[in-house]
Amino acid sequence: MENIGKQIRHHRKLKDLTLKQVAEKAECSDVFISQVERNLASPSIATLKRIANALDVSLITLLQADEAEEEQVVTRRKDRVQFKFPHTEVYSELLATNIRNKQMQPLYKVVKPGAGSEGTYRHDGEEMGIVLEGCLELTVDEQVYELEPGDAFYFSSSRKHGYRNTSEEETRLIWVITPPTF
Repeated sequence: MENIGKQIRHHRKLKDLTLKQVAEKAECSDVFISQVERNLASPSIATLKRIANALDVSLITLLQADEAEEEQVVTRRKDRVQFKFPHTEVYSELLATNIRNKQMQPLYKVVKPGAGSEGTYRHDGEEMGIVLEGCLELTVDEQVYELEPGDAFYFSSSRKHGYRNTSEEETRLIWVITPPTF
C-alpha cells in the first residue's frame, strides 16, 4: 500500500491534473490528496475508488508497482500483490496481475475474526466465491447466509451486499469480481 501515493501522483501528472481538480472529482480536499501522495495519510477503500475514478484508472492500477511488459499467465504465490485497506482486518491478494483488458478480478482473501466489509454496498457486475477455511456470514439484500468450507456463492453486485467473519478463526476464500474493480 506504500506505493499508492506514488501511483496517484504519477497518474495525476500524466493526465495534467491539479490536486484541486482530482480532489473535486474525488469529493475530498486537495490537502488530503497531497497527504496521500506523500504517504502521510491513508485513504479508505471508498475514497481510493473515488480517487481512481477521478484519475480514470482502475483501483488495481494504483495498487500495482509497475506494469510488466508481458501479460502474466501464472502468478506465483510469492509474486502476488498484497493489500490491506486501512482500518480493516481484511487482507487480499491479487491472483492475476498485469493482464490487459481483463474481464474479472480474482482475489484470495483472509478475513480476521469479527472483520468484514464494514457495511453493505452495491455496484455494477457479478461476484462469486468459495470459502476455503473458516466461516463467512454473507448478506445479500437483507438475506443472511452462513457459509462454511466448501460453500460457494454467486450474485449480482447490483444487489446490496456485505460480509463478515463470525467465527473465532481466520476465514480464507477465493472471491472473483467482474468487471474488475481493483
